[in-house]
Amino acid sequence: MTPGFAVRLQSMRRALTTVIMPAIDPSNQIAQEQAALMVGHIAMLSTQWERMDDYARLCLADLVDLARRLEAKGGPATQAAADALAALSQRQPRSAETAYLEISAAIESLVRAADVDGDPAFRATLHCEVLLGGNRQAARDRAWFIACGFDVNAGELTSIETLLGEGEAIARG
Repeated sequence: MTPGFAVRLQSMRRALTTVIMPAIDPSNQIAQEQAALMVGHIAMLSTQWERMDDYARLCLADLVDLARRLEAKGGPATQAAADALAALSQRQPRSAETAYLEISAAIESLVRAADVDGDPAFRATLHCEVLLGGNRQAARDRAWFIACGFDVNAGELTSIETLLGEGEAIARG
């Protein structure tokens, strides 16, 4: 049987800490820092890997909701970009992460198209919705990466467990 994902991550961490890091020249601070960074990322992945798809689905659901709220008005470039976004938002994705990236790119295309020939009121609404969506995503990402210890306002964040629970409630209807 193939070792599970958790065992593989644990093996990588052990190899780094017991074999590779001790072999790094102590005067090579960049190599020491990068190895420690890898150990930290592996530790974080070890705690997150079982929830990665749930997190991707949560992020995707918010982006699809944003896309569906948009009522594009404008010329042919805006309409074509809006139609492409609508088509992507309605299909069943192979993976939530891939769909998130595709829909993000389609929203960017819509913003660019609306800046060419979009109705001014739609353009203002679109820019506002995209900024608000970006703020929501930034808050989720801050919670997702809280284990890195870089967020000076970590106490203000909603926990990733709470966010994932809210996403599950939304999915259930």
